[in-house]
Amino acid sequence: MGLKSVTIGTERLVAGMPKIGVVLTGASRETLLGQAAQVLSSSAQIVEWRLTLAESLDNRAELINTAVQLRQVLGTIPVIATLKPADETQSETAQDVNSFYLTLVNNRLADAIELDLARVTQPQFMTLTKQMRQQKIKLILSQTYTTDHQVAQIVADYQAMAAAGADIARIRMQPKTATALLTLMTATATAGTELSLPLILTATGSLGRYGAACGQLFGSTIVFGRVGRVGGMGQLPVNQLKQTLQTLATTEGAN
Repeated sequence: MGLKSVTIGTERLVAGMPKIGVVLTGASRETLLGQAAQVLSSSAQIVEWRLTLAESLDNRAELINTAVQLRQVLGTIPVIATLKPADETQSETAQDVNSFYLTLVNNRLADAIELDLARVTQPQFMTLTKQMRQQKIKLILSQTYTTDHQVAQIVADYQAMAAAGADIARIRMQPKTATALLTLMTATATAGTELSLPLILTATGSLGRYGAACGQLFGSTIVFGRVGRVGGMGQLPVNQLKQTLQTLATTEGAN
């Protein structure tokens, strides 16, 4: 099945060379904008902004001002907004999460928003995604694994995200073994032959760099690197990742 082109901000996700992203996690505005300035001087094409719900809801005006300034620093680099998973000391209600995302959507503070697949069963999901469509904000649905999964289950989760109306489907995992990483890659390649929406596989930890470098091979449309200490420390530096992707794409026999 052919891949449907999806645009996040100024970047089109298409088959072939994946876009390169960097994750920003700065807890304060100053730290976040400093991270963004470092990314701006790299080859990164997309930014994932990971926020903490409690901090964001404490001061809605600060959230809006920070997002506006982040856009000013990044210029045309698109922003994907998502929430960090809550830890055991935090409590998140569906209403709080929905309120947070609506603040981003109604003020058009991101080009795409990532939601956990589990949220599709919540009553606020349809209202939120309808508002996202009106604001032309792309929906990324994701599933995060904490244990190894078989190819069939991973493919089924990609299919479930597509069926729920995702513009883009994403799997996240920190594989502990090469076998687990290869299973994730195989499942993503398999799902790519059956689905038309762009897929993203994000492998973190010490094996994450291998998944990113091979992104074009199994069809991940975005891969992640780091800029200095900004981004996952298991990932390759962005400029090295770009060079690796280009080298692998131009080897004899590659498409």
